[in-house]
Amino acid sequence: MKHTLKFLMVITFIVILSGCTTKVEERVVKCTLNQSYEDQNYEIESVYNIYTDGKVVNKVETTEIVTSNSDEILDYFENYTNTLYTNMNNEYGGYDFDILKEDDKIISDTKIDYTKLNRQKLVKDQPVMKNFMNDEYMLTLEGIKSMYEQMGATCED
Repeated sequence: MKHTLKFLMVITFIVILSGCTTKVEERVVKCTLNQSYEDQNYEIESVYNIYTDGKVVNKVETTEIVTSNSDEILDYFENYTNTLYTNMNNEYGGYDFDILKEDDKIISDTKIDYTKLNRQKLVKDQPVMKNFMNDEYMLTLEGIKSMYEQMGATCED
């Protein structure tokens, strides 16, 4: 009887532990934004892949393509993007990016890992960001979709 009781207690403990360590499936939500500025001779295509557990954002991978037949405009966007993401990474961490100049395009691939980002410092420096976060300073899926939609992006679920 004692052995049966010990066995049941061990099995119960294993079941409880396995239930507590169940990982939530990560999914990707895609947002796209296309902007044309014919009067200024450039277009921007942006694709945002949001990695989420359905509530909070773990990371965002962005591809932005600026197209123009003006080297001056392309140089501006290349320098601006490089400076922006370098400064953001230096200040908050979590940024990884690559910029490629090709023909009449600038292609930037950016990865922001929100688990590595100093989110409290970000909110201190940019208080409006708190509107898009939960109480643990994690960016929420609804918050980031709202940000992108305010810019004119379309998000899929």
